[in-house]
Amino acid sequence: MPFPRAGLPRSVSPLLSRRLLSTTAKPNPSPKPVSLLTPSDLAQLLASPEPPVVLDASWHMPAAGRYPWAEFRHRRIEGSGFWDVDQIASQSDKGVPHNMPSRETFEDACSRLAVKRDDHVVLYDTVGVFSAPRTAFTFKHFGHERVSVLDGGLPRWEAEGHPVDTVRPLNPNPHELELEGSGKQPQYRPILSELLYASRPRIESYFIADIEEQFTDYKVGAGEARDDVRQWEDMDANVAKGADEGAIVVDARPAGRFHGTDPEPREGLSSGHIPHALSLPFSSVLSPKSSTTPAYQTLLPPSELERVLASALGPERWEAVKRGERPVVGTCGSGMTAAVLWLAMQRAGAPPIDIYDESWTGYAQRPESKIVKD
Repeated sequence: MPFPRAGLPRSVSPLLSRRLLSTTAKPNPSPKPVSLLTPSDLAQLLASPEPPVVLDASWHMPAAGRYPWAEFRHRRIEGSGFWDVDQIASQSDKGVPHNMPSRETFEDACSRLAVKRDDHVVLYDTVGVFSAPRTAFTFKHFGHERVSVLDGGLPRWEAEGHPVDTVRPLNPNPHELELEGSGKQPQYRPILSELLYASRPRIESYFIADIEEQFTDYKVGAGEARDDVRQWEDMDANVAKGADEGAIVVDARPAGRFHGTDPEPREGLSSGHIPHALSLPFSSVLSPKSSTTPAYQTLLPPSELERVLASALGPERWEAVKRGERPVVGTCGSGMTAAVLWLAMQRAGAPPIDIYDESWTGYAQRPESKIVKD
């Protein structure tokens, strides 16, 4: 039986409830690039009649000892859902995590998270600007129009005094909830989707925004997905074209790993770089850490990004990139921080770049790959 509208529990964010209960179709806007939002921007949007869908897309390197799903359960922007980049992904023959999901997996995740095709989706992470751009890239890859990244992420949101939800979610049977007027406080928080939606593939870490009746039927139309994900065969063919004829490859890893002087964090993986690639560490497009508690980093303003990008690519190549005359492919350790460069180049006025999905983790494992150390 459907869950009665009047019985929406108090513990569900009013903003979230308003979004989920809206049945009015909104016209699709013209294509827009990914935008950056400040915490104040997001707070205003959340207070509007049609608030955005907010998703925590945090991910950390295995050695960091941080677990995004566990952190989300204890600290998050109220009403947000959790986008598990390692679960909402395709399988890699080289064991690379968070490869671009199939269309079906992406549609399934969006449906479980109650995302509609015309929703404004805002992504954030718990570092500042680290993993959220990768999920923004994923949404844009599948042609989702309105996508934003919270600049500075959850640390900046908290540092600037905005509220953080610390109530641990519960997983009750929604059909046994006490409704308002019964004299009892309904115990209801976001729930694990596999408990309620067995007809869909079981992906345990999907975290949905509401009960089964609120799931959407998210669909990517024919021709809406973008051709902006590169694979090993593309990179090998690009190497054969040479530095002047092929796409410009920018590597977001730290310089030591790029040049082969520092080891890779993944055991047994050679460091170095793809022939003709240019070093552009993702940290170079970010601000210094703030002096706040908690500390955070943001993307540099456009004028500073111009300076960094012109220095890394060379002034002539950078101007050609801005004019759309030279394609660019971003790569990194596993396809995560390359998306920081993807976001930075858009902010600096260039067209969106492509991303080598498996990046160095896949490339360096292949014996036929050419590796340069200098």
